[in-house]
Amino acid sequence: MLPEDGRRIYREAFALAEQQIRIEICVLEDPKILAGLRDALDRGVRVRAIVDRGKYEALEPERQNLAAEFVAAGGELHLSNPIFPRSFPKTILIDSKLLVYGSACLDSTTFAQYRDFALSSTDPTVLRTIRRLFANDWAYSAPVGQEPPAFNPTPPVEPPELLIAPRNAASGMADLYQQAERRLDVYTEELGNAALESELVAAVARGVIVRLITPVQVNGASEEQNRQHTASIQALSAAGVRVRTSGPLESFDAPYMHARAARVDGRLAYVGSISLSPDSATLNREMGLIEDDPTIVAQLGRQFVKDFRRLTPAA
Repeated sequence: MLPEDGRRIYREAFALAEQQIRIEICVLEDPKILAGLRDALDRGVRVRAIVDRGKYEALEPERQNLAAEFVAAGGELHLSNPIFPRSFPKTILIDSKLLVYGSACLDSTTFAQYRDFALSSTDPTVLRTIRRLFANDWAYSAPVGQEPPAFNPTPPVEPPELLIAPRNAASGMADLYQQAERRLDVYTEELGNAALESELVAAVARGVIVRLITPVQVNGASEEQNRQHTASIQALSAAGVRVRTSGPLESFDAPYMHARAARVDGRLAYVGSISLSPDSATLNREMGLIEDDPTIVAQLGRQFVKDFRRLTPAA
């Protein structure tokens, strides 16, 4: 649970690495995270990272920190293929034995004032697919200053609970929402995907209590994106979705709602990078996983209730 739990899950994962760390992430900027990767490099671990091209080009602190604290220490850096409007899968593969994933970017703001979730998996089928995905995306991305290939395919995805955009994320998220019979709780940073929003409205129509947590405005989004976001909040509220928003002020104690997660009937939980934004499930490179682990489902439910109770009902 971020920001409360800080960097612990990441630093502990880096310390377990014996041979290699493979990262596919939106932003890799936080100095303390980079220090953990330098420790791994000093032990002889190979560390490779694919970061989102657009974010890298827009964020000078990331460019500076990666050059000084990662590449200079022996880390290998690629920028994502621009075929994806955003490359945000947020996956960290430790050797071939542990996956850390979730909704968190690895920048300083995340650990200061963003609500995010990070989990780990040792499922061998999931690990195999993520390993294959990273190898694929590494081959179709490029080092800084070099031209990437013209295309970037997506390898087969298994198990079905693993969602990789743009391969199976839209259908997987829709299938998850359609399973709700009593209650559907959703976190999303951004709205605007009419097809997935329709699934929330359809759930309300069949008698499901649908609650949604989202920011009142999306950080870093364009004026047009925020107009669409506001319009979606209004339309969903009018259709019976119980929407609550964070912001505009944000802090460690009142974090910005960056999480992408869902809880279905107290028996299924989704956590990942896939949101209800227009491009996330259909055009971006993203990743999420649906779990039925009772501990994860219960933890997510408790946190959702805490956040929902303190946030502002949408007007």
